[in-house]
Amino acid sequence: MKTKDLWENTLQFISHAYWDKKERFKLSCDTYSSWVVFIVESGSFQYQIGQETGTVEHDELVFCPPGYAFHREALSPLTLHFIAFDFEVPLKKINNEFQMPTFKSQPADRNRLMSNISYLRTLHLSMDQRSVFRKQWMLNDLWQLACEDWSMMLPRYDDIAFMTHTDDQQMKWAMNWLIRNAYTSFSMSELSELISLSPVQFTRRFQKAFNMCPSELVRSVRIRKVAKLLLDSELTLDQIAERCGYDNGFYLSRVFTRYMGISPSKYRQQNRV
Repeated sequence: MKTKDLWENTLQFISHAYWDKKERFKLSCDTYSSWVVFIVESGSFQYQIGQETGTVEHDELVFCPPGYAFHREALSPLTLHFIAFDFEVPLKKINNEFQMPTFKSQPADRNRLMSNISYLRTLHLSMDQRSVFRKQWMLNDLWQLACEDWSMMLPRYDDIAFMTHTDDQQMKWAMNWLIRNAYTSFSMSELSELISLSPVQFTRRFQKAFNMCPSELVRSVRIRKVAKLLLDSELTLDQIAERCGYDNGFYLSRVFTRYMGISPSKYRQQNRV
């Protein structure tokens, strides 16, 4: 799956709703006839779409495909936008799954994200032709921000691990699971249980299939996002650690330095233009 297969899509705006300080969802589970995206300004909620679960917080988005059960529960009062849309050309499925790393997105360009959100808030009750046109433009810009975030999760095609073809479908599934969950707290035993293997059996089969162990894949995916956030945002190291699956900035600094051969602060200083 190439990143451009996602960002080349054009989204068609259908409707827009906005809530301020919404304490709970009217329905704990709903399905939609079109695609929808929830954009959170403040507060947080838990969600489940298919087998994907997580928490959506401020400045984050979650997309839900049509026909999927969208389970959700507010954890704190929510200020959020709800936009229904479709794709100009229907998004392709492979093996009955949409080829998106996750349904959730954490755009790194917070200024651009907040600008779009601010305009949407101002226009949420406007449905004249120009306002709809502007919402259409902002929706597509939000999609591009999400695609940029997902691009950091998709494997690099110059990485030899992903140039290795394997017929082990179970390990392919495990690789995709690891990529989707790389920025969350999980244990390898959790994944090995899902595929009915012991941790040792799983590690051996994964190593055979991709020439790297599962933990190396997770570290590579995480560090790639860390490096991009260091260059493309003003986030602190603790904030970056939270977004990339590390407990704190101090531990992240140790891992980054060992993996990249340079500290995060020096990497940011030397490579920013």
